[in-house]
Amino acid sequence: MRVTYVSLLLVVAMLGTACSDSAPAVEFGEGEIPESAPDDFPFPTSAVIGATLVDSGNGRTEVEFRVPAPVLSVAQSFDVNLVNRGYVVDSSSGDESRWTVQFRRDDLSGEIDIRAGGESVSVAVVEFIE
Repeated sequence: MRVTYVSLLLVVAMLGTACSDSAPAVEFGEGEIPESAPDDFPFPTSAVIGATLVDSGNGRTEVEFRVPAPVLSVAQSFDVNLVNRGYVVDSSSGDESRWTVQFRRDDLSGEIDIRAGGESVSVAVVEFIE
């Protein structure tokens, strides 16, 4: 119960900061890829988009999604598809329960954190920083 209360206070504090005139805008969403994500980013076609965050003041976008595939398959798909779309993969490492891919292109950099989310399901969070 205490963890939930503390989490709620943190969210309220972040929202309060996001709403003040001097703070950059932070937008939370769910269910669709934000416009600030690159149009050509190779999200898996089978991805179910979850929570999103757009921090326009810091040039950061995060997208959480689920994919009906094991971690290694998702990681391998990103390694191939990122390069095919002109991204540079700086590192790609992990194991069958968790994998991290770091990438960049022009002024954009990012990281994909992929973890096992159940039997043959992976949960991934991609972060874009401009």
